[in-house]
Amino acid sequence: MRKPDTRLAKILQPVDRDLERVTARLLACLKNPVARMVAYLITAGGKRLRPALVLLAGRSGDYRRHQPALVDLASAIELVHTATLIHDDIIDRSLLRRRQPTFHERFGTERAVLMGDYLYATAFAILADLHDPYVTTCMAKVCQQMSRGEFREVESRFRVDVTEAQYLRIVRDKTASLIAACCHLGARVAGASPQTIKRISQFGSNFGVAFQIMDDCLDLIGEEHMMGKTLRSDLDKGSLSLPVIYLAHSLTPRSRQELFAPLRARSASRQFLLRIAQAARHAGAIDQAMHTAEGFIRSATQAVAIQNGIGCAKTYAQLARYAIDRVQ
Repeated sequence: MRKPDTRLAKILQPVDRDLERVTARLLACLKNPVARMVAYLITAGGKRLRPALVLLAGRSGDYRRHQPALVDLASAIELVHTATLIHDDIIDRSLLRRRQPTFHERFGTERAVLMGDYLYATAFAILADLHDPYVTTCMAKVCQQMSRGEFREVESRFRVDVTEAQYLRIVRDKTASLIAACCHLGARVAGASPQTIKRISQFGSNFGVAFQIMDDCLDLIGEEHMMGKTLRSDLDKGSLSLPVIYLAHSLTPRSRQELFAPLRARSASRQFLLRIAQAARHAGAIDQAMHTAEGFIRSATQAVAIQNGIGCAKTYAQLARYAIDRVQ
């Protein structure tokens, strides 16, 4: 399996210099001794995809004029994303993140909860300094949407009858909403035209759904030492990803009951998790999920196919291909 971060870094070269400014801005926000504990997550080799999308969207407007605001916006969104990672890792009981111990594993659950809250507050302090009520309101609504997605996911745990539509609703709220906001707000802050903002936002929404589906596929077929994070944690806590949903719906009621009996008993052992991953592969459920993701990627690329007004149009196409190819 190829190293996705290396390839992604090459794709994001058009905004690489300003991504370094974002990192510097983030570290400057973490001078407080309490916040400094989380610096290793900022510098531990994450994809930096969300701040990059903000900066790319800004290339469709007056980038030079609005560069400082775009860097601040990208920094705030990355802080929000980092906060969600810390809280998600607590919920998932994950041990690894970016090949490092998760924050709660290193510092304890109490500090992790408080740090996530601190990062949210720091992010909104940066957003407030932009003096653009639309941006602050939009991000507040996105945070609400992400929380709704988390709640829906928790409510759907240990249910083998979860549908594709229910899963997609969770993904749109939990993951795609923030990625779409990166594109929408980056273009808007840079002064792009309303039509351009709409098309870039559509790219972000569809790209975000596809990216999560492919993450779910990698969660089943990847290896922890290569992925750098705890795998199969969603299924371990009773949440069904799209390939597992496809697997469940492909089985007869009796076969489904037998295969998923440990899940209903809430005793998902490592052997059970591996058995589900193997069954999903053999049943073609992973290929089916990848095909669904490819449909969302086609919608994403169609949204920016008309390159008029779209800065760095080639980069969007490369990102779309990367979202699919990283599973190969």
